[in-house]
Amino acid sequence: MNRNFILLLVLSTAVYSANIWNTSVYVLDEAKNAGCAMEMYQRNDWIVPTFNQQLRTDKPPLHYYHMMGAFRVFGVNPFAARIFSSVMGILTVLCVYLFGRKLAGESTALFASLILIASLQLAIQFHLAVPDPYLIFFLTFGWLSFIYGFSFRKHLFYYLFYIAVGLGTLAKGPVAIIFSGLLVLIFLIAQRKLSIKTLFETKVVQGFFILLAIVLPWYFAVSQATDGEWIAQFFLKHNVNRFTSSMEGHGGFPLASLVIAIGALIPFSFFFPQAFRLTWKEQKSNPFLQFSGIAMSIVIVFFALSRTILPNYPEPSLPFFAILLGYFFSRIAERRDEIRKQKLYVNAIAYLIVAIALPIVVWIGLGKEDSLQALQGVAVYFLLLSLGALIALYFILKQEIVKAFYSYVTSMVIFLMCFFYIIFPKVDKQNPVLQSTALVEGKNKPLLYYKNFNPSYVFALQQPIKAYGAIDEIVNDPELKDGFYLITQKRYLPELELLGGQVLFQGKDLFEKQVTVVIER
Repeated sequence: MNRNFILLLVLSTAVYSANIWNTSVYVLDEAKNAGCAMEMYQRNDWIVPTFNQQLRTDKPPLHYYHMMGAFRVFGVNPFAARIFSSVMGILTVLCVYLFGRKLAGESTALFASLILIASLQLAIQFHLAVPDPYLIFFLTFGWLSFIYGFSFRKHLFYYLFYIAVGLGTLAKGPVAIIFSGLLVLIFLIAQRKLSIKTLFETKVVQGFFILLAIVLPWYFAVSQATDGEWIAQFFLKHNVNRFTSSMEGHGGFPLASLVIAIGALIPFSFFFPQAFRLTWKEQKSNPFLQFSGIAMSIVIVFFALSRTILPNYPEPSLPFFAILLGYFFSRIAERRDEIRKQKLYVNAIAYLIVAIALPIVVWIGLGKEDSLQALQGVAVYFLLLSLGALIALYFILKQEIVKAFYSYVTSMVIFLMCFFYIIFPKVDKQNPVLQSTALVEGKNKPLLYYKNFNPSYVFALQQPIKAYGAIDEIVNDPELKDGFYLITQKRYLPELELLGGQVLFQGKDLFEKQVTVVIER
C-alpha cells in the first residue's frame, strides 16, 4: 500500500462513516428502505420486500440483504442500516484511485478520488440506508473494470464487469444494464472497434449468462411468491412510468441532471468549462478520457430525458466527472503558465462569491422553519467554505494550483466533519418522530395511524403500524375499545373529533408542510 492509498482510505472512512450511528433514520427514502429490510430480517424472508406489512415494489433486494446481515451482527439500529452504504462509498473512492492510477497516472487518480471525498452530496448519499450507494459502487467498479480490460487486454476484468452489472441490477434494476450496454456500444463505436470479433473479445456471450445467473433467481422467486405483482409494479410503475411521467412531484427541467451533477462536485466543478475544453481536445487520443466522458454523458443525458428527476439520479456519473476534473487539475499542475492563461482566477472568484453567500442563505432558510429558528447559528460553520475559497484564490493568483486544490479539499473535509457531527445532529433532534417516539414506545395500547403518517415511525418503533382510512373502522374495531395511540397529521384532526382523546404531541415534519400529531385515547 502506498501513502496515497492509505490517505484516501482514512479520509473516505472518516467522511463517509462520520456519525452514522447518532442520527435517526428519518429521511423518507431511508425510512422506507431501512424499514423494509427490518421487516424482512424479522421474518427471515429473503424474497418478498414489505414495508409496514405491505408489498414494497420500489427496489430489488441487494441493499436489503446487506442491511439484514448488519442487523444480525449489530442489531436493528441506524448504524447497521447505514454501515454498508458507507462501505460502498469507501470502495468507490478506492476503485477510482486504483484503476485511475493505472489508466491515467498517479496525480489524476489522487485528485479524482479527493474530489469525490470532498463532495457534500456524495457524503450525504453514502450516509443513507438506500440502494444508490450500491449502484454507484457497482457501476463504477464494473465500468472501470471494462476499460481496464479493454486497455490492457485483461479478459478477467470483462468478467468482473458483467458480475458488477448484475449486482447493480439487483441493487436498482434494469437501469444498470441499460447504462452499461449503451456505454460499451457508444465507446466501441467511438473507438471504431464495434464488430462481432470485438464483442466476442469482450466476452459478451459469457457475460449474458453471468447476468442471467445473478439476476434471474431472485426476480423469478419474487414473481412466484407475489403472483407476478412485484414484477409488474416494479417494471411498469417504478421504471417505465418514472421515465415517461413525473411522479410524486419530482419533475424537473431538461438540464436538471447536468445542474445536479455540477452542483454535486462543487467547488471543483466551477472549473468545468476549462476542464471540458481540455478533456475534449485530448479524449480522441486517450481512450480512458473518452470512456469517462461517455460514461458521464450517458447518465446525465438519460435523466435529462426522464420526466422524474431526483438529486440522487445522476450520481453514477460523478466518479467519471471527477476523473475528468482530476485529469484537468493534474495537467494544469504540470503546466503552471496555463493557470493565468486559462483565467482560473475567474472561476475561483465565482466560487468565493457563492461560498460567502452560502452562510447567509442557510441562516435565512433555517429562519423560515419555526422548529429550526433556534439553530440559525450553525450557519457560521459554512464560513469554513468561504475561508477555503479565499485561501484557494490566493494560491491560484500565485499560480500554485496544487495548493489551491488542497485548500478546497481541506476546507470541504473539515466542513463535512462539522456537518455530520454538529450541524445535522442538531437538526435531526428537531424531527417530530424522534421527539414523540417515547410517548408510544413500549406501551400496552394498540398503535395505529389514520390515513397518513411519517413512515420513519416504523423503523423507530421497530414494528408495523396498522392503517385505518375511515372513522367507522376505528370505532367498530373491538381491539381498540380499551384505548389506543393514533399517529396522523394535523389536517385530519377535524375528522377525528368524534373519537375524543388527548393530543399528546404536535410537530411539523422537517422541511415539509405536514404536521405530525400523536393522539391517545
